[in-house]
Amino acid sequence: MNQQFLKEIEMGSKSALVKKRIITHYIYNGSSTIPDLSKELDLSVPTVTKFIGEMCEDGYINDYGKLETSGGRHPNLYGLNPESGYFIGVDIKRFAINIGLINFKGDMVELKMNIPYNFENSVEGMNELCRLILSFIKKLTINKEKILNINVNLSGGLILNQAIVSASLTLKNAH
Repeated sequence: MNQQFLKEIEMGSKSALVKKRIITHYIYNGSSTIPDLSKELDLSVPTVTKFIGEMCEDGYINDYGKLETSGGRHPNLYGLNPESGYFIGVDIKRFAINIGLINFKGDMVELKMNIPYNFENSVEGMNELCRLILSFIKKLTINKEKILNINVNLSGGLILNQAIVSASLTLKNAH
């Protein structure tokens, strides 16, 4: 995914916010036509057409072809490109971790459950967690640059200290 687009969203540019609304619509509703999307977002068809064109060029959205209708012109169906970005989720348990990779559409691509890990609230414990996550990432067959975010969940009230800061820096610099 284009890192510039992510920066635009952070800065709140109008164009990026409309694109974010389009992505959100597709996440929750699946594929749709430009006229349907235009109606749903309360934007003109030319405006939506412009944004869909840009997002197709950037690789966020795919044109899935003509939609069969009972008559008249057959509109094209558009939806998210599942390979335009990925997210990693890490669920930390007391004695194991679960790590999953989902694509941009929210489909599970890879899942490793019950990876042995003894939770320890220390720099060493965080380094081991980072090692396990990086090992998972290394084995993936996707373009690592398309990993947009790594989300970590601590189950059961586990508490972390400053070690998480060094762990997140390690992960950020690794891929």
